[in-house]
Amino acid sequence: MLSEELLEAIERTLTVKGFDLSLRFSDMELWDEAIFFTQSILSSKEAKYTSLHHTFKVEYLLENGNLISITFSPSKGELHE
Repeated sequence: MLSEELLEAIERTLTVKGFDLSLRFSDMELWDEAIFFTQSILSSKEAKYTSLHHTFKVEYLLENGNLISITFSPSKGELHE
């Protein structure tokens, strides 16, 4: 479950100019939840953005110039188990 501080930080990128947010998760479920929540809030606020999808990274460039970057980074050796 995502922390309240994290949820507030995601919302803050929509209102505070110059507030970029970069998140890195080693838990795939939390990474997925962060993307789902971010997409939900962007849709509910009707925010305009450009979405860039990478293998384990999703970035949202907001119309106010702020950036939300959500990355999954597996623990060392995790993908080889």
